[in-house]
Amino acid sequence: MTRGPSFSIFSGMNITSFAEEVGIDYESVIEDYCGDTAALRGDIEAFLPSCHLDELEKAIEAKDEDSVRKQAHAIRKKAEKIGLESMAQIARKLEESPAERFHAFISPIQREGQLYAKALAD
Repeated sequence: MTRGPSFSIFSGMNITSFAEEVGIDYESVIEDYCGDTAALRGDIEAFLPSCHLDELEKAIEAKDEDSVRKQAHAIRKKAEKIGLESMAQIARKLEESPAERFHAFISPIQREGQLYAKALAD
């Protein structure tokens, strides 16, 4: 059953409030989901665990260029799907960066991940 935008999903926060807090263009994303807030909710809740940010950081530290690029690409695609544009942009820049610049992306990706985790917990 599809519910309207006021459907409470994250510990008392409704989906539109969450979208506003983290910078999702809710109207555009929910249209892509054909109004299915449950599917959007599931993808949002699955996003951070599926990113394996700790593994990305390890790959960066190990200078595993292939792994970094693959993981950055996967994060970018997942972020784009649910409208997390800031994370998608950071991941795209990481994916396209020369290996010697990989370290510059650890903090921005961690900050974005913490922002999403906090918004989900609120």
